[in-house]
Amino acid sequence: MTAMSAPTRVRLKPEERRTQLINIGLRLLVTRPIHEMSIDEVAAEAGISRGLLFHYFPTKRDYYVEVVRAAGRRLLTHAKAPEQGTPTQRVRGVVDGFVSFVQRRKGNYVALVRAAAGGDDLVLEAFEDTRHALTDRVLDAADITSPSPLLRLAIRGWLAMAEEMAIAATEQVVATADLVDLLVGNLERVLEEFTVTSH
Repeated sequence: MTAMSAPTRVRLKPEERRTQLINIGLRLLVTRPIHEMSIDEVAAEAGISRGLLFHYFPTKRDYYVEVVRAAGRRLLTHAKAPEQGTPTQRVRGVVDGFVSFVQRRKGNYVALVRAAAGGDDLVLEAFEDTRHALTDRVLDAADITSPSPLLRLAIRGWLAMAEEMAIAATEQVVATADLVDLLVGNLERVLEEFTVTSH
């Protein structure tokens, strides 16, 4: 009777291994809250030891934070304005990218939000960095260079609404274009109110 051989470990460059481990985390994040993600499971799927994983990420917490940051980068890759166009067209580009990403990857996005709600300050900070970047992108697309703190807060509130509607729209079978129209129109009304009150 021959003994079962251990899985062959594939040698990767350090950056390739880090990327592999983060991608495994992103995949597992869809199925469970990040604080319930097993480091042993991640290491086993990568074909490495638990100890080697901690060579790339000093602590479990560091690994979780990097997974959340990677999820945020994926979102920001899609939610961006075209280089040319009117403010409305550029805002629409950000909104369309955001809504399309959430609708195509609802599980990933809900998992990202859930990770931020897990109570870990560093994980929450990583998620907040993504929210901050999205707020900046909307303001930049709208050609607003010196927003007041209240306007930034209003955009954050609008983003929370956009997020909730994009998630719910996948269940209500709402066309992406219709939802984008609604959200862009709503945002423009918010911006007009601040333009009026600033004069």
